[in-house]
Amino acid sequence: MGKITEKVITAFYLHHYYSYWLENIEDVTILLFYKNSGGSPWINRYDEAENWLREKEKAHLNIDNIERPNTKWVCKGYSDVDVKVVLDRQPLLGTGPLPDWLCNLAHARAGPMVTLDTYQDNLCLWCCIAVHHGARPDRNTTAA
Repeated sequence: MGKITEKVITAFYLHHYYSYWLENIEDVTILLFYKNSGGSPWINRYDEAENWLREKEKAHLNIDNIERPNTKWVCKGYSDVDVKVVLDRQPLLGTGPLPDWLCNLAHARAGPMVTLDTYQDNLCLWCCIAVHHGARPDRNTTAA
């Protein structure tokens, strides 16, 4: 999670992959088995990513969730876990000033626009514009 918070500043979704070793109890052959545990929904906050990853780790460490070709294979251990981050251009909520490409859309000179944490619809856009033009962020939450 540390690498994600260091390097990711836009909205993203995650893919979780892991692998484990299976051993055949009859002829002692070993097989490396890869598993894709699925992708997340679009994530706008770091705590959402942390919760989603925590759920996936609990699920993949549960021995009952191990997929085997048949009952003659037993799990001998885990090999590795990979998390793939797919980025979007939308900024994360609450990360401060918006990126230049988004600020320059309005061609404004009053200062940087700021992302707001509490809105998931287009009201956030209008609140950002109001803050950009000098309104206080704590006073632009009522509907017009």
